[in-house]
Amino acid sequence: MKLNYRDLVILGILLALAILIAGFFLLIKPKNEEIKTNKETLAQLETEKAEVDSKLAEIEPLKQSITDVCNDTNKLSEVFVNPDDILNARKVDQYMQHFAEDCEVKVMNLNTNDLGTGTLNYYYFTPTFLAPDQLAQADLNGEKTAENAEIAAESVAISARTQEEVLVAQYSISVTAEDKENIWNYLKAIEEQDETIIINSVSLSNLEIKEKEETASAGEGDEEEKPLPTAQFVISIYSVYELAQPDLEMK
Repeated sequence: MKLNYRDLVILGILLALAILIAGFFLLIKPKNEEIKTNKETLAQLETEKAEVDSKLAEIEPLKQSITDVCNDTNKLSEVFVNPDDILNARKVDQYMQHFAEDCEVKVMNLNTNDLGTGTLNYYYFTPTFLAPDQLAQADLNGEKTAENAEIAAESVAISARTQEEVLVAQYSISVTAEDKENIWNYLKAIEEQDETIIINSVSLSNLEIKEKEETASAGEGDEEEKPLPTAQFVISIYSVYELAQPDLEMK
């Protein structure tokens, strides 16, 4: 059948429409679906990025807070003796020796041990109230009972705390000196040093000062030797490990 010009034009238009429709369904529509999916994925990724950025913004203050806590902890631990200085009995004796030398006391006997573990007790005053049962019966308004409870509140609170484990070395020493003042100075030097050394007990003997006594014998001056003042000390030396700085860098 021979087509005229009008039919050819119509046929061309129909073919063009068919190609466009086919292109839409075969190319454009899938691309639109892909673009839509990509936009949804992009929105989700942007949300996740915002969450990550928010968490990253919190990291720097957190890192600084951790560093500050470590620094503050190590600052508090400065009052304790360095564990390397008292690691064993020999080092404990070397660490304590200068107190005796500075105060001019002579070490007669000592007993020490290697560094071990122990607890550091809290120092507090525990008040004592006489006849609490009688007081409860007599204190009808409860005023005295409340007053006593307020006085005892600090010791009650502290006594309930957990005693922490620390490193501790025991040092028992007997010293003597020409003058009892040297022994007092030795005691004072240990008390006033900046690190955590606690004198647990002190026992003193022969506190009379060596004196010269003249005898009644003519032409003779005998000296009576008196025992030198002596002191026995039991000392605890406390230590803790230094807190290592944490590695806060992201890898």
